[in-house]
Amino acid sequence: MLKIVLIFILLILLTVTSISAAAGANNTTKSTYQNQTKMVIGTASTPYITKVNPENHALNVAINKTIEIQFNQPVQYKTGWIEFRRDGILNPFKSSIDFDTLIIKPSSPMRMGSYYTVVLHTNSLKNFDGSGINCSSISFSTAIRVDIINTVTGGDISKNSLLYNSIQKTVLSKEIISKAKTGSPLVTFGDGKGPKILIVAGVHGNELSAQAAAMKLINHLNGRHVMGTVYIIPFAIPYDTAHNTRYWHNKDPNRVANVFGSPTNIIINLAKKLKIQAIADFHSSVPGGVPGKDSALCTRTPMYKSYKIASYIAKYSGSTLIADKIAGQKYPGALEDVTNLNGIPAVTCEVLAYHNTLKNSCVAKSFKQMWGFLKYFGIE
Repeated sequence: MLKIVLIFILLILLTVTSISAAAGANNTTKSTYQNQTKMVIGTASTPYITKVNPENHALNVAINKTIEIQFNQPVQYKTGWIEFRRDGILNPFKSSIDFDTLIIKPSSPMRMGSYYTVVLHTNSLKNFDGSGINCSSISFSTAIRVDIINTVTGGDISKNSLLYNSIQKTVLSKEIISKAKTGSPLVTFGDGKGPKILIVAGVHGNELSAQAAAMKLINHLNGRHVMGTVYIIPFAIPYDTAHNTRYWHNKDPNRVANVFGSPTNIIINLAKKLKIQAIADFHSSVPGGVPGKDSALCTRTPMYKSYKIASYIAKYSGSTLIADKIAGQKYPGALEDVTNLNGIPAVTCEVLAYHNTLKNSCVAKSFKQMWGFLKYFGIE
């Protein structure tokens, strides 16, 4: 009888143990499920940005780029108040969310050389526990427009090692130098809402200071919001720059701007087509030459505004003002003179420097003359 009782008690103990083990297994499964669920829906902590593409303050972003903003956890829309702006103006877009990533797709290709900002307002997005994001923004600039205006003047700027080594090796610099192999590059900045002006360097390929200064200015303007439109031709004749010469087809290109099809004549026709309001042509003058000093040159007739522009540049840059009376008399065929005769104000700026040489002080002076030209038109 005792034996039967012991067996009965043993069976009861085994049953209780099995039930407990099963309950424990069920609890473990439930706990694991809850943890997995939390991994999917996030936590109550405020979501924050961990990665953006393109990067914040990026330059030269492709105009067909899709913007991706990744968070530290999955997100969904809350108020959905998101803004996408171009140069401060609201720009149409579509958005979607892929798990932890907000995707912004402009409704049409972005504009070249423009400044874009994405603003995520407070509580525009939230995690799956309802915790909204804090206000944040990212900004970037799209690629600068680089056109070729003359396809017979191409040259490899890298062959001019003195000039090439002085140029900042940015993405934009590399693009310009690459395109210069096929012709004369025209770089465009601005929002198109103000004055349109054109800076020209390299009419004489062996005058390096202005060409270095033009590339310095291009990289300085890259990523900035430019009111108006600034066109820059850093190498008017890349072939001449590559070969350190001042002549094009055995002629001085700054004496044939009135000859159809010449490199300088093409620049004037381009200026008329683009409705340019003023041109500044930058050079260097050797010691003992003409004018043989840092200077801003102009004529008073037929475009008196040329005199006003040159006066401002001279004062701003500490250069000498040299003003002749009538365009086309002293320097017939010069880019400045022929441009004035075509009804567009134009000036010539010179820095004192030997040909085929580069000094930082000369580049800095040429850059300051260019900056004075921008400041005259309120472009800074």
